[in-house]
Amino acid sequence: MNYPYQVTIFRAEQLQKLRNVRIHSPSIIQIITGSKRLFWKDSALDLSQSELLLCEASASLSFENLPQKGRFLSRVYSFHYSPSDSMLELSRNNEGGELSPLLASDKAMQDTLNALFSFDQQSMSKETQSYWVQGLYQQLAERGVLHHLFANTNATFSQKISHYLAYSPGEEHPLEKVAERFAMSRATLIRRLKQEGTQYREVLAEVRLNHALYLMQNGHTNVALLSQLCGYQSEGRFSQRFKGKFGLTPSDYIKTVTND
Repeated sequence: MNYPYQVTIFRAEQLQKLRNVRIHSPSIIQIITGSKRLFWKDSALDLSQSELLLCEASASLSFENLPQKGRFLSRVYSFHYSPSDSMLELSRNNEGGELSPLLASDKAMQDTLNALFSFDQQSMSKETQSYWVQGLYQQLAERGVLHHLFANTNATFSQKISHYLAYSPGEEHPLEKVAERFAMSRATLIRRLKQEGTQYREVLAEVRLNHALYLMQNGHTNVALLSQLCGYQSEGRFSQRFKGKFGLTPSDYIKTVTND
């Protein structure tokens, strides 16, 4: 079942530095404890519990998660349900001030996000979930920021490939099979991705490495097993790609999560 939204928890027990973390769907990051320092353009922005971070699809984030009193905890709300054109128009009409990815939160918006987090999505219909998501979109539109969250309303070809691969990131996914899934030749798939400035192996690696972050956040600490779960036959190759992407080794990242 493809839900209208998804909530992912991220935690850190000590300073956690990451770079080039790709956001595949329009997302809102809510800080629960600690703070996040975002490196945005030529400045550093500090995000606390009183602010939300709005991320459009395909955004690439570099940041530091800063624990306070022993822990950093955040929730990432990813949205798979597009707002209506009229709601986006309302947002554009309400826009004002300097553009920033940070949004000062208020109690009403925090209450809506907390409600979305608390729901048992498996026991709630997609239609009901969509109504709640629309309520959040209305709040964002009234603040004049919804259209920035959904700046790219049409998914790129590489995003469509990423979403498909993300359902089973640990499988082999030979290029020919993926091309067949999208009803095109191998050469056409390669050309379509090249037009967007990327390659198939880069898209696949990004999906697998993001999956590795998710697994580590959910208690997986064996690097050899992690490499297999993310589709890598070689633990060394996995560690090399992970460090090249995020700026630290899998073992170093695990230490920030477990505090061992």
